[in-house]
Amino acid sequence: MDSSRLEMGLLEARALTYKIISTGFIKPPDAQLIKLTCQEKLFESFPLKLNTEGFLYGLDQLKLWCNQINTEQIGEVVAELKNDFNQLFVGPHHLMAPPWESVYLTEEKLTFDRITLNVREFYRRHGLEFTLINREPDDHFAVELEFMEQLINRQIQHIKRNQYEDAFFLIREQEAFLKLHLIKWTPLFTHSVLESAQTDYYQGLARLAHDFIEWDYEHLSKIDVDKPMWLTKESKDEWEVEKC
Repeated sequence: MDSSRLEMGLLEARALTYKIISTGFIKPPDAQLIKLTCQEKLFESFPLKLNTEGFLYGLDQLKLWCNQINTEQIGEVVAELKNDFNQLFVGPHHLMAPPWESVYLTEEKLTFDRITLNVREFYRRHGLEFTLINREPDDHFAVELEFMEQLINRQIQHIKRNQYEDAFFLIREQEAFLKLHLIKWTPLFTHSVLESAQTDYYQGLARLAHDFIEWDYEHLSKIDVDKPMWLTKESKDEWEVEKC
């Protein structure tokens, strides 16, 4: 595979990884999504594989979770995931893993504060709004991941149109958003999930999220925009894109 196709494949794999993890943290999967995920063997052919202990362990947990599902008991699986999701992220009792950045990074541990507004300003700068706005604070973990996915998809479109200055700008915006937000609180959030989750599904997703976001920030920080196709200084052995 030539370097330009490899780089585009990596961009697409990064966007899809953000989408998969974001979807997992926005709401518990229903029966149809569970069946599709396992039938398509999503976790056996994940779009991006990182050669880190946590990421590989997380994938193994998610594969095991799928392999143990009996379609005749799918209703029980849905109920189990819903219960786990609620006790982690929703309530009504004490939340084991609040999914909002401001809870982890402010002394008051309140949502809709200055951090929430800072995140919202990032979204506005790119003309983006999300379905959870006004229902959930903008600094919800899943929404921040969705924002990263949108920036990558826009970067892909700019490259296809040979709009390289715009593509370069979005590389730096992704790096800045990770540095100012996700990289600061993802370890705290995923640690809370790992401490309290009762299912392999949410434990596995937390491990993927932790290692992927850490890797993605390091990956972006190594990109030299003066090089063609944004070739990086890192070793290709650190990651692998699923071959279609």
